[in-house]
Formats: sequence, C-alpha cells, structure tokens
Amino acid sequence: MVTSGRIPINCLRHRPCIELSYLEQGAGEALVLIHGLGANADSWHPQVDALARNYRVIAMDLRGHGQSGFRADEPITLRAFADDVAALLKTLGIERGHFCGISMGGMIALEILVRYGGMVKSLILADTTAFFPPPQALTELLRYFDSLEMPAWGQAMALRVLRREAPPEQRREVAQMLAANRRTVYRQGLIATFDNDYRWLLPQINLPTLILVGEEDQATPVGYAGYLHKNIPGSVLQVISQAGHFANLENPAAFNWQLCAHLKKCQDAEAGSRTPGRTTRPRV
Repeated sequence: MVTSGRIPINCLRHRPCIELSYLEQGAGEALVLIHGLGANADSWHPQVDALARNYRVIAMDLRGHGQSGFRADEPITLRAFADDVAALLKTLGIERGHFCGISMGGMIALEILVRYGGMVKSLILADTTAFFPPPQALTELLRYFDSLEMPAWGQAMALRVLRREAPPEQRREVAQMLAANRRTVYRQGLIATFDNDYRWLLPQINLPTLILVGEEDQATPVGYAGYLHKNIPGSVLQVISQAGHFANLENPAAFNWQLCAHLKKCQDAEAGSRTPGRTTRPRV
C-alpha cells in the first residue's frame, strides 16, 4: 500500500520553511527516487510499484513541484533541493539508502553526495549529466522559455524529451505535467541546473554507481552518460532501448530490471564483505 503525506521541512532561515509531499511504499533498504525539473513523485509510479516488493521506496515532490510548498523568498537551488531531501529522510528515520535521480534529480543526488555523503549507499544516475555546456546555451534556453506560456512550453518539451515514437497519450500526459508547474520555480530550476558543475566530484566517487540513459535521449544524450561512466571509477553504464529522456516512464520494464540488478549486486557485495575470511575494498 502506498502511503502519502506532507512533512514540515526547515531551512536556514525558516522553521518550518515548507511542507514536502512524498510517497512511500514497501520495507527493507531505502530506495530514494528524485524526479527531474517539472516532474513530480507520481512520475515514479512504475518504479514504486515494482521495487516496493523488496525495498522501502520513497519518492517526493521537490520544493515547488507537485503538492510541495514553495517560498518566494527562498531561492530554488540544487542545494535547497538536497537539503530538503535529507531533512525528509531524517524525519522518516532513514539514515542511509540508495539514491536514484533522473535528469535534474541526478544532479541533486550528486549534491546530496557532496553534503550528506554518509547517507548514500549507492547511486543510480539516470538521463542526467555532471554539467551543462557554456553559459550561452542557458541564455538561449531562457529566451525560448520566456517567449512561451507554460502550456506551449509543456508541449514543446514533451516533443523533445520523449522518443519520436512515444504514444500520443504519453506525450499529452508529460506535456500536462510540465505545463502545470509554477513558472517562477521552473525558471529558477533551469538556472540551477546550468549553474552547477560536478566534474570535480566524479573521480572521487567510491560507491557502486549505475548510469542509465535512454538511447534516444535528446536532453542529456548518450554521450553525456558516457562522460559520467568514463570519469566515475567502477561505474556501470546501461543504455535503455525504446526510451528518450524519461526512460523510467517510456521503458519501465527495462529501467526497473536494471535498478533491481544494481540493488541486488549491492546487497550481495555487502553480504560478501561480512563473510569471515573475505576481504573487500572499503567504500566511502
């Protein structure tokens, strides 16, 4: 059974600051699902339903998204998102877990690793990047965003983020999800993703890391995933067929299979490290 709720979250200047909406299902090791810009916890339903058989799965609406609160005097940053996620998990009594972030959510997972590394058992970085191209790309993107109303933006982005053969109903659902966002939050989120650069962090990651990317991803193409794989020691890269930027929605069966295989591998490695007489390299 899926449990949903809203939890007060503090920030540096306000106690409480906002209420964060979340979904939770299952028991066992925690699997934390972090959505991308303009999405919400509901976008993880194919994963919540499948993975909750063996894990305690938590998906939240990020600050300013879905049913979660937003304060106009608190800027939208990846650090704010990371702080919110960590505060939610601490409130739920979760000390450590596996973190799966898609798109902007993948960058938030990296920010969580920087600030709350002790909470992270493993990483799943899906359809994401460690950095974006030069600043002029953001300038052009913001100019395009500012020229459209949210419904038109949602339609334009649905064409870009989904594969060419995506069903019309799925395209409508994604367009509506993106169009429903607060314009101010979305714009600040765009800026936040371009303002961060985690290239310095990648070689230092000493955790089991799975990198997933849709074979038709136009927003963060396969080459971006290849860069992550090349620079994160011991990482595993898997390309999801018949999927674009929303690989978890477009091909949930393949996406979930890779998630399960990664988590099982992590569990087996941890069990092996506890076996008497067996020595494994410690992970930070």
